[in-house]
Amino acid sequence: MDMCFDSHEFFNLMNVLLTSSDDKTLHTKTLQEAIDKVSAAGGGCVILVSGVFRSGMLRMRDGVELRLERGAVLKASEAVEDHLPLIETAGSGDYWRQAGGSFHLLVAQGCRDVALTGGGRLDGNGTAWYDPVDPGTDWPRPRDADWRRMGAMVLFSDCQGVRIDQVTLGNVCNWTLHLHECDDVQVRDIRIVNPPQAPNSDGIDITGCRRVSVTGAHIDTGDDAVCLKTLPGGRSCEHVVVSQCVLRTHCVALKLGATESFEDMRNVVFSDCVVTGSHRVLGIYSLEGAVIEHVLCRNITFDTCTPLMFPRPIHVDLRGHRPESRVGAIRNVQICGLTGETNGRSLLTAQPGAMLEDLLISDVHVRMPGFEDPARHGAECGGAQFSNRTPRARVERAAFVLENARGVVMERIRVQWPETGRALPEAWRFQHKLANGTHRLFEPGDWALDGDVPVHGVSAHNVHGGHLDTRALSGWQGGSAAFLEASDWNLTSQY
Repeated sequence: MDMCFDSHEFFNLMNVLLTSSDDKTLHTKTLQEAIDKVSAAGGGCVILVSGVFRSGMLRMRDGVELRLERGAVLKASEAVEDHLPLIETAGSGDYWRQAGGSFHLLVAQGCRDVALTGGGRLDGNGTAWYDPVDPGTDWPRPRDADWRRMGAMVLFSDCQGVRIDQVTLGNVCNWTLHLHECDDVQVRDIRIVNPPQAPNSDGIDITGCRRVSVTGAHIDTGDDAVCLKTLPGGRSCEHVVVSQCVLRTHCVALKLGATESFEDMRNVVFSDCVVTGSHRVLGIYSLEGAVIEHVLCRNITFDTCTPLMFPRPIHVDLRGHRPESRVGAIRNVQICGLTGETNGRSLLTAQPGAMLEDLLISDVHVRMPGFEDPARHGAECGGAQFSNRTPRARVERAAFVLENARGVVMERIRVQWPETGRALPEAWRFQHKLANGTHRLFEPGDWALDGDVPVHGVSAHNVHGGHLDTRALSGWQGGSAAFLEASDWNLTSQY
């Protein structure tokens, strides 16, 4: 990019007005003209100086770097009519088609060499679409039937050569940053800050992309923090690295798949991240036929201190989500160097007739300030991402629960159980909890253990091959280090 377009020079009078913006003036036309002019000139920078730039949907063009200087805010208008013409579809086929179209604050479709940079902020104005709620009691309700017309606040679709650097994004009413079927993407040192109860407020969603690196991101949001997905008829998702990130979320911090797992995902690294307040730290889900393979998760510290039922440090699940869903595969996954605090269980499951294959779980140290009893309500609720085809695993009392797997190696696993007679730390005491996918409120009696119930270190059903090193493992309240059913898993105390 050999040209730098500065709004100071091209729009002198407008710049003065923008610097003292009252958050009422709509700047869509002026900003779009600047983007178009820079691209037509061969590429360069559109620089927004300090102030609030209220805007409808902006479309990026080839060769343009949109740079928000520190103190500059690009803010989405809350009026749908300010974003016309709407996009009829943005994704693979009709999967996300919204009747009448949808909009984004910033969208790039089929662009080459585009960038979003600077120390400024993009504001999705999501709070304009919801009524306020009391923290810890419920999810917000939309004020307007048109709220779903706003898709991801920032969408890059079918682009090559994307750079997103140092900006802050947030206050959305849907996904925050969506990278769809793009190649050669660098996301570095960005911040994403959303209201903790904003539904569908994913931080970064990567669908069908290849050669993507996300480094140094700080994400604080209510839904998934970083999530890889694939769509029906779309591309596979391959060669993705997420590293050195600090993540807080009420949902999954680092995730592959779930209901959008129609095509394959492979060659993925999650490393050197800190996760806090997360319902699930690592989630790997093939629910619609995807083959998920060659995945490395390493050096992650965490806690699952969140007011939600059934937290899981690790959740790996292979099954069909719907009766017509294909059953894919999850194989060649390594989870190494995981340490933190939780009151929940790790689940690694496949539906009957399917098998997880070739998993390595090593150097995992889990401290439990308390233990949430899954036997009380695990069979009846938990949402679409809760091992729904393996009812035994949903209620099994153990720190690690495995069902239907082969070639699993678990070594150097330690569970530090709650100390007898020691009160639960204040941070882990909740008056109420919600379950994923429901507005039902639970009370402490709904998750407390009833007396000295045995809890196992590892419980396995139909697990074959590989081995489990039990040297650092123990059960709790009379539970065993390893409880096996219908398995020929090799237990070793020494090599």
